Amino acid sequence: MRRELSVLMIVLLAIGGSFVSPVAGATAVEEADEPSLHVAVTANGDATVSLVSVYELSNDDERKAFESLEDDEGAQRELLDRFEDRMQSVAAEVDDGEATVTRDGIDVRTEDDRGVVTTSVTWEGFAELEGDTLVVTEPFASGFEPDRPLVVTGPDGSAIISTSHEPAVEADAQVVWKAGTDLDGFELVISIEPNEPADEAETSEVADETADGLPGFGTVASVAAIAAGLGSLALVGRSRHSRLE
Repeated sequence: MRRELSVLMIVLLAIGGSFVSPVAGATAVEEADEPSLHVAVTANGDATVSLVSVYELSNDDERKAFESLEDDEGAQRELLDRFEDRMQSVAAEVDDGEATVTRDGIDVRTEDDRGVVTTSVTWEGFAELEGDTLVVTEPFASGFEPDRPLVVTGPDGSAIISTSHEPAVEADAQVVWKAGTDLDGFELVISIEPNEPADEAETSEVADETADGLPGFGTVASVAAIAAGLGSLALVGRSRHSRLE
């Protein structure tokens, strides 16, 4: 196991990132158990952006490998660094380098036979504040497409006014788009005035789709895959953005 962890660190160092500061506390998506990109928008327009990755732990080797990640703060720092760097790159492309993206935290936990890794950053000025409304456009309007369902949640007491793209699920102040949805020209308008709760929508359809075919977890390969997934978020956004220019 010691040799495996050494190889793991070599892989992580090879794919980028550096130690900057201790890992922060719990992330904003504490109960998410399906792969997703979750954006929690605050009343001032800032947002916590969280990438949730889920792995099936189908045997003892996979469970032990994931437990080694739970205990390895160095490896967790590397994954958080990687996500912060990718989100900074995306923000710089769609906001002329003016947006500020900083690390928020990483959460690694086991739920039954699943390993869940959630990396989070704070993106300042993610939404535009216009009176009593928040308007979300970038980075999605410029062609940034996550490889998993996109979940956007407004602040407490808010309500969805309109969205340019039909969501798969809308419940209260939360909307969900399926993985692969073309979000070009995206706009979401959220009211932050007090409101009556909307009828809750069923979320099982999207959850069931994301639960199918979850990868297993191997000490080196799967942690490298998490980091590769972090990179793909920015690469997809840059590729689409380049074609739009």
